[in-house]
Amino acid sequence: MAKKVTRKKLRARSVLDVPLQEVSGICLRRGRNREMSLIAVGDRVAKVARLSLPHNERESPEWDITNIARLSGSKLPKKNPQIEAVCADGIGRILLLQETPPRVEVIDPKISKVVASIELMVKGRGDLARSWSNPNGSRGEGIVLLPGGHLLIAKEKRPAALIEFGLRNSKPEGLMRGGALGAGKRWPIRNGKHQFVALAVWFSDKKLARACADFSDLEIGPDGCLYVLSDKSAAIARLDDLPAGGGTASLVATWKLDGLKGKPEGLAFTANGRAVVALDERKARRNLVLLKPPIATNP
Repeated sequence: MAKKVTRKKLRARSVLDVPLQEVSGICLRRGRNREMSLIAVGDRVAKVARLSLPHNERESPEWDITNIARLSGSKLPKKNPQIEAVCADGIGRILLLQETPPRVEVIDPKISKVVASIELMVKGRGDLARSWSNPNGSRGEGIVLLPGGHLLIAKEKRPAALIEFGLRNSKPEGLMRGGALGAGKRWPIRNGKHQFVALAVWFSDKKLARACADFSDLEIGPDGCLYVLSDKSAAIARLDDLPAGGGTASLVATWKLDGLKGKPEGLAFTANGRAVVALDERKARRNLVLLKPPIATNP
């Protein structure tokens, strides 16, 4: 018997300003000593904005801005860098996902340097490989760190898919609940240049395809579950486990974003499970929305 899918609505609880135009990705970094920071990127300029948490909602946020294009080793252009997603490991390194060309830069803010660069490749002759290699095609829009040095990346559309990337000949891991890189943990990668290939692919089941017409960001909730944000459907979906080796991405629950004024492009969660959505807006104001009620909570 098929599982019943939970369908509810989320409403805005509060709105903040991120000092970036066209915010395209956000994440919440949890460090080793329980310190937390919200990180945001945009695809208009090559900058990273960071906000230490907790933040007093009654005061204006004090964002720390880093100009990525000035960092040693970065290949990102100053303007229109096409940064579509961001994530961070427990020791503070930041990973930036670039859509064109499809690659990842690993930044160590402590030394103001790009320590690793990863080319993302999808081999073969199928629809997925052709779409990935098409200069005008859809590529990465969301990123999650896996503990074995792999990356889980959301391909936006035509076709929408979840792809596990890693070094050639490495074994795919999949993703079980609680199986992403843990808070405070270092993501294992050597400094330098790397080529990651697609190790496994998951395509949406019928329920997920109806709930999410595209994938705009990925995030792991504090409950250990995988969540996807859809811009076109204005929705957040909780997914079931992704079996090692690829297959189907199955929908568990979905929440419609009620009354948001803007294009939802980034997803993160507070420590108590409230969803935070970034809006892709030309003006750098009222582009970060804290939603209610909490959804990423343990049963």
